[in-house]
Amino acid sequence: MNLRAEPVDDSPQPEFVAVGGRSLRHCITRGVGDAVVFVHGFGGSLESWEKNYAALAAAGRTVAALDLPGHGESSTDVGSGSLDELATAVLGYLDALGINRAHLVGHSMGAAVCLVLADRVPQRVRSLTLIGPAGIGQKINADFIRGFIGARSRVEIEPLMRLLYSDPRHVTEQLLQQAIEYKRREGVMEALTTIASSRYAGTPAGRQLRDVAGSVPTLVVWGADDAVIPPPEPRVLDREGVELHVLPGRGHMVQVEAADEVNRLIEDFVQALG
Repeated sequence: MNLRAEPVDDSPQPEFVAVGGRSLRHCITRGVGDAVVFVHGFGGSLESWEKNYAALAAAGRTVAALDLPGHGESSTDVGSGSLDELATAVLGYLDALGINRAHLVGHSMGAAVCLVLADRVPQRVRSLTLIGPAGIGQKINADFIRGFIGARSRVEIEPLMRLLYSDPRHVTEQLLQQAIEYKRREGVMEALTTIASSRYAGTPAGRQLRDVAGSVPTLVVWGADDAVIPPPEPRVLDREGVELHVLPGRGHMVQVEAADEVNRLIEDFVQALG
């Protein structure tokens, strides 16, 4: 199936839902079957999926996306900031929306959150799609993390945004303005600092995150030119239950730069699971 990226205007308007004492911004399109739930990465928001959301919803399934605590327009209270804390927020979100089981699609840090969920409540996770995932064992670009936490002006933010893409044309004025406005929100710098201090290697049960991949059907998509979390050697994820695609000429935001191909991979993967 060839799903073409649709404009963000085709997505529903974001709303807010109360989860565990926090206000989480989200959007949802109700359909049939197990939901596809998008979980963004560090410093991202539900807009990270603007080229993917509508394309997946067009197949008639339930699709949802949220701003994690400390991100987008959600509450800046991140508690301990651990992956388990963020996973608990996502699980509470699924409960609040009545989503019993989901195909989780996570990007970067969001992929690590999804891996924690798959380890904690595998019965709630129909599949995992991990896009440029953190926690698999690849070293994260620490200069990007530190720089993004401290950046507040255009001069500071623009070179960091360029690290996310192989093609600099994706670094638009709108993208830069959104990043500047987000970074100037009260409490955001503290929230990101707390999250960044968390370890990404293991689950609360003591498993390595990379070992959770494949415990449920897992699709991994990476940009070959990822400057934030470079793709691993294929043997790292060469196991039953894991399907790996490394897309040439694409960066960390591969779901934006190769939206049509990523949408097709996700839809074919989800559809094959029934």
